[in-house]
Amino acid sequence: MKIKLVKKALLKGLVIGLIVILLTVLYFFSIRNKINRTEIDFLDVGQGDASLLKLPNNKTVLIDGGPDNLVLRRFGENLPFYQRKIDLIILSHFHDDHLIGLIEIIRRYEVGSIIYMRGAENSELFQTFLKEAKERKINLVSLENEANIKYSENCLLKILNPLSLEIKSDSNNSLITKVDCSSLSALFTGDNNYKVEEALLKTGSAWSAKILKASHHGSKTANSELFLRSVNPDILVISVGASNRFGHPSAEILERARQLGVKTKRTDFEGTVEIYGP
Repeated sequence: MKIKLVKKALLKGLVIGLIVILLTVLYFFSIRNKINRTEIDFLDVGQGDASLLKLPNNKTVLIDGGPDNLVLRRFGENLPFYQRKIDLIILSHFHDDHLIGLIEIIRRYEVGSIIYMRGAENSELFQTFLKEAKERKINLVSLENEANIKYSENCLLKILNPLSLEIKSDSNNSLITKVDCSSLSALFTGDNNYKVEEALLKTGSAWSAKILKASHHGSKTANSELFLRSVNPDILVISVGASNRFGHPSAEILERARQLGVKTKRTDFEGTVEIYGP
């Protein structure tokens, strides 16, 4: 009787051991796939912008931080608890709805570098942000023209200051970020208006992308038909707060996207919009 019990215990232990080994293997395969997979999360931060890029080789990039600390909750929902490092923050411009959330982010996370747009450093709020970043010895890059960052053989970020296109300085001028990672491409244009869009197209560079984050939360001051046709996105993502006082997104822009066959996703309707690469 004792022998049978011992055999059953050994068999049970063997089965449990095999299950543990299998789960461990599956876990490491999952981690490996995530390390090499591209994911873009357009975070639901209300009436503002914040986009989290999870790039190959476990690199993490944040574009803008939203109008308040709601971005911290979204981080908790979209990053594993042990992920405490952000390799790069790109601040598209200095309006509250892009900047405020970043102040608490740099207090709570280890940040490698911050890229911001040269030419608009007079913002009082930005000076607070800059002071916090300097105290934490974060590498600061004031971008005058453009920068290219290569994260892998198939993953490149191109960042452009619209002032380099000889555009008249405007409070909505924003850094433009183009993401090309494997077969996933995305274009982030901040709050830029149609004049920046026109200048961008005149550069002759390739600005087409499968995903376009709508300029200025879907405002009719941007997202021109010519620009949408040139970028030719499959998806137009609109980061916007529910029932906001600005009337964003414009019904005109929504209809334009529909007529061009572009699928629209909105954070006020869907919450955080997650798009995965291969």
